[in-house]
Amino acid sequence: MSQRCEQKAGFGFMGAALWALATLAIWGLQHNQAFAAQWKPTEQLEMIIPTKAGSGVDNTARTVQAILQANKLVPSPIIALNKPGGGYAVAMGYLDRFPGDGHRLFVQTSTPLAGFITGQLKFNYFDFTPIANLINEPVAFMVRPDSPIKDAKGLVARLKKDPGAVTIGIAAARGNAFHITAALLARAANIDPNRLMVVVFTSSSDGMAQVMGGHVDMFLATPANFKSLLEAGRIRMIGMSSLRRLDGVLATVPTFKEQGLDVQFSVWRGVLGAKGLSPAQVAYWDDAFGRMANSKEWRQAVEKNGWVSDYKNSRETKEYIKAEHELLKSVLMELGMVK
Repeated sequence: MSQRCEQKAGFGFMGAALWALATLAIWGLQHNQAFAAQWKPTEQLEMIIPTKAGSGVDNTARTVQAILQANKLVPSPIIALNKPGGGYAVAMGYLDRFPGDGHRLFVQTSTPLAGFITGQLKFNYFDFTPIANLINEPVAFMVRPDSPIKDAKGLVARLKKDPGAVTIGIAAARGNAFHITAALLARAANIDPNRLMVVVFTSSSDGMAQVMGGHVDMFLATPANFKSLLEAGRIRMIGMSSLRRLDGVLATVPTFKEQGLDVQFSVWRGVLGAKGLSPAQVAYWDDAFGRMANSKEWRQAVEKNGWVSDYKNSRETKEYIKAEHELLKSVLMELGMVK
């Protein structure tokens, strides 16, 4: 009898605990919704793009712009502002002019974080407000169809003979994810990454034009924007920094891992807000981007572009950026770029 009483008592305790947890979760949801209800956009929104039109970042930003507006996830119109230059410093300088303003969103990669680590960025990156992470993409190494570099083995052979003999184009700043991926490949092949001949362009479209024109040997970028060139046979992708091959036409591109090189790295793309945004403003954007990431249109965009969906809310993005800061710092120190 006492055993049954103990079981009932235990069940009652467990039930009460579960009820309390459920109540807490509901309260948290209502609390966030209440925060979001306290602020909403009252004027035109700006999507600040730190690269030229036609880049991968530009494509991501304009996709987000279209879905937010088409699904009426925001009450105000959104305009896209391309502000390239200075390794994202121009765009971040513009955002810096509007502290506490939730109407302006900056579409970012790890470039400004790397610039902050190296001292190239004159703003304190961590003063700005993390809003969301959206996707990540591997890095593809692309050459002309008639390039003598046929695969990763051929690239490594040339680099070992003379690391400066292969001109490697990236956008839009030294020390960014593309530069780091090149350094990781060099390290995997026991080549000094500081001896690589890296050429910086203001956008991926500019860099690819230089490759196709024969002015640089290779260009590193995320592959989504160049699928059509690959399909048309106008470029070749000799390797990709993903763990496994991607889908569709990109399934023809081998990973570096399967070519014997331990090179795995991805470019993340997310959203940064102005300095000093309020909890209510952050909660509003958490709600908007959370709904966007769960929309049919976003899933279709991810599939169409060959992206890897990696949505994180503001809190998760903040923690993710902290971890990324440590990783980037270690590689940039190896490159001798940390002051």
